[in-house]
Amino acid sequence: MAHFMEPSGSILYQNQARTVTLIDIPLSISLSQGTPEYPCTDLLYSDRPVENPHPSIEPRSVKAKQRVHERLPNPLPPFPRDLITQGLAEIQARGRQAFCSERRINQIRLSRHKEDQAPKKTAHLFEESSNQYEIKVPEWGIGAWCEPQGPLILSTTGEKYEIQRASDLINKVTANFSTRPVLVNLSCPGLEYRVPPYSAFMLSRVGQREALHFSKMASKLLPEPTLSAAPGQFDFILLDPPWENRSARRSKSYASRRQANEDPMRVLDKMLGKHIAPDALVACWITNKASVRDAAFRAFESWGVELVEEWAWLKVTAHGEPICDLEGSMRRPYETVLIGKAVDVTLDGYEASTSPKSTTKRLIVGVPDLHSRKPCLKEIIEPMMKHRLSYRALEIFARNLTAGWWSWGNEVLKYNWKGYWTAGDMGDDTDCLYEQRDGAVPELKPVDDMDQGIA
Repeated sequence: MAHFMEPSGSILYQNQARTVTLIDIPLSISLSQGTPEYPCTDLLYSDRPVENPHPSIEPRSVKAKQRVHERLPNPLPPFPRDLITQGLAEIQARGRQAFCSERRINQIRLSRHKEDQAPKKTAHLFEESSNQYEIKVPEWGIGAWCEPQGPLILSTTGEKYEIQRASDLINKVTANFSTRPVLVNLSCPGLEYRVPPYSAFMLSRVGQREALHFSKMASKLLPEPTLSAAPGQFDFILLDPPWENRSARRSKSYASRRQANEDPMRVLDKMLGKHIAPDALVACWITNKASVRDAAFRAFESWGVELVEEWAWLKVTAHGEPICDLEGSMRRPYETVLIGKAVDVTLDGYEASTSPKSTTKRLIVGVPDLHSRKPCLKEIIEPMMKHRLSYRALEIFARNLTAGWWSWGNEVLKYNWKGYWTAGDMGDDTDCLYEQRDGAVPELKPVDDMDQGIA
């Protein structure tokens, strides 16, 4: 019988070796908004848990299989099946316990699907429709209308900060260095966003000029060394790049690397290395394409980072079944995270190797939520930090802020809009699983040369 740790926070199960983890995705984001001094008790609106596996889209005839093979000649080998099956067996051995916590349901997906049917009115940076407000970074870049500006430090005495226009937030680093969350109110058109304690963000594309500005601001706002990082450096960096795939092409919300005028990964190749601390961990989400994996390895090499671990987020139904075939040729039920380290050192409490043939494999299991909403890795990654109370973290292509972290991207405030949240303790409401709420949903829409992590 596998030894496991007591459930904690958003982690519903984890074995002692930490090779198998069951995580609740919306709860992982909710808890990441608070600190021990000021925990976040609000709940993130979510989608209904998947009840049954998706219908198979695998080719059946010999000709169809041959066409798929010709179109996808070099697929990645599947994640080790034995680790997946053993991991699921460990979790199921807990007994008749759920694979996710109860959820507050919001009709967010329905609103998004109605978007194309609704007429829109354009007003400055905001596009208003009957379904949503959108903060949109102009696709023609920042130079013609708004040069990068100095940092905006939110009030350290109040819990609310008034900003007149969205342009006052774009292309600058905004920081809340206080112990409390700050509510940012955009007077036009009247939207509120919550900025967690000790967090900073830059709402912009990941382009060449923006990267130079971000680099300058990181050095300016982090001028002192820590126990593990030099000024302007981070101990953990997480990336969720806009890799090209079928899901991205179907969605009008995304601008993949192929569609981009300026490849953000090439931009990061040039500037990110100097912000990686000597013993830092770098995590990068990839798709199941060999070319994407190769591109991630090239980025690691340019930053002086070597692969030490490989994680898979296995998407399961509410009953613990993979949502599709484990070794499908068209799609697989998991996404991969590559974990690199700046030097060849054993991780704190973890056995690791820099050889790709013997990298440590770990399985994260979770019931998927809204499209492209991934689990927050903060609770999983912190045990790997040598200095857990003073480490610095940065998430690039982020879709929400995280307490104590820096975040950068053009959808960086997406899930911090107040309308995505509801007050209350999940354990006090047994009917919350099917609570629904209609209403306007503001989207931080990406421009055509950037995106925020594609499922």
